[in-house]
Amino acid sequence: MTQLSKYEFSRKENAVFYSCLAVTGLIISYLMYRNVLFAVVMVPFARKIKSFVTESIIKSRRRRYMVEFKDFLFMASTAIGAGRSMKDAISESIPSLMNIYGRRSILAGDLSIAYGRMETGGENDVSVLRDLADASGLEDVKDFVTVYSICKTTGASLITALGKAAGVIMEKMSIDREIEELVRRKETEGLVIFAMPALIILFLNITAPDYIAPLYETAAGRIIMTAVLASNIGIYAMIQRITHVEI
Repeated sequence: MTQLSKYEFSRKENAVFYSCLAVTGLIISYLMYRNVLFAVVMVPFARKIKSFVTESIIKSRRRRYMVEFKDFLFMASTAIGAGRSMKDAISESIPSLMNIYGRRSILAGDLSIAYGRMETGGENDVSVLRDLADASGLEDVKDFVTVYSICKTTGASLITALGKAAGVIMEKMSIDREIEELVRRKETEGLVIFAMPALIILFLNITAPDYIAPLYETAAGRIIMTAVLASNIGIYAMIQRITHVEI
């Protein structure tokens, strides 16, 4: 089962990441100091930057997983309403999810494993689904498994429970999209502020290189450039903290 709280870069992704980091370091080094040797200052921050990128990927995967899970609930509700078992509902939903989201569908892969454990290993569907929920680390998935377990034990209407669970997830996703839109606007405004010093320095380098030359040729100038770079990083970190919203 996929651990959504973790993500490991592949060799190709590592190569792309470090290549982009090196190119970015060279650009910043030349723009701020006119010396590509200063690109080595990126090395101490490589782990932190990679951690930030990894966290962004994890958030994206979790959002995609919830979209897929919402569709799975509708598919399972239809199958169970037609008299199928949960195992059959999972089996029938896998190709549908692959058709919608492609073979890289995270949930389809996890459901394939879950179905194999139930079909070949003869494991109980509740315990298998609980493992899937624990691996995902998502409260909505855990709540669904809890509801399914209660319905199966008490004989309550599973179709109604699945429909309500899907409705709750859809409502939460709708609120999530609205908040993300507001956050995205603020992030865009923040990125403009973040990029402005670099754009001004680039503009002066192109239009008035003699005017800006002291910033590159004197110790005081290099200190000022370093302060600008450090404050820019601080501004970006502040923007990320302000716009970080958990639902």
